[in-house]
Amino acid sequence: MRDFFSTLMYDLKINTAKSKVIILIFRLATIHAKTKALYPLSLLFVILNRLINEGLFGVELSYHLQIGKGFKIWHGNSMIINRSCVIGEGFTIRQFCTLGSNKNGVDIKFKVGNNVNMGAHSCIIGDDIEIGDNVIIGVGTLVLKSVPSNSTVISSNKMVVIERHDTLAI
Repeated sequence: MRDFFSTLMYDLKINTAKSKVIILIFRLATIHAKTKALYPLSLLFVILNRLINEGLFGVELSYHLQIGKGFKIWHGNSMIINRSCVIGEGFTIRQFCTLGSNKNGVDIKFKVGNNVNMGAHSCIIGDDIEIGDNVIIGVGTLVLKSVPSNSTVISSNKMVVIERHDTLAI
């Protein structure tokens, strides 16, 4: 339990006010998955996690989710992290990010290493994906396969601009 409180205090220290609320409720809800000793109280935190984090902020963090120390959220809006993900220490995520799988909870091996940084609007989607340590995932990047450690993944989307020189009459 001492490790739980040191993780919680460190996470609260490195986050902004809104992110602190999200992480506090999430970390307290994880007590329910770890032990049934505090059953009525821990169930209350699970309910608050659903109401406040999911309902108000649109942040889906299951109480079964395993995230290491140093979990940082920039702009806590619209994030989904699948409950089967195992995430290491020093994980940073931004708004509109998704970590998930295609399987419906059947033997999913979805692992994210230490010091992984996800840019806004990025997604890691697939089955049995492993993201190594010290990985940076760029803004708007869709990751569909495993990424080795010490890598940077960026999107190769190309913007096409077509100039129109005639006027449109309505």
